[in-house]
Amino acid sequence: MPSRWRVTANIDEEMLKKLEAWAAEENRSVSSLVATILREAAKSHDEGVYLHSQSFPNMHTEKSPKMAKND
Repeated sequence: MPSRWRVTANIDEEMLKKLEAWAAEENRSVSSLVATILREAAKSHDEGVYLHSQSFPNMHTEKSPKMAKND
């Protein structure tokens, strides 16, 4: 089993631009930044601090075609 895994995420152009700017501020790649964000989110979740995704604004308001298909 590999020690590292590749994950694909679909984001819009606005989010990509924000991540690129943030990564540039920290002189790192977007991939490295996102890996750090995910690591910190997982750590917060383990500590009971992380908010469930359903509590995020604008989340789960529309079902994707894939989700609707599974209903």
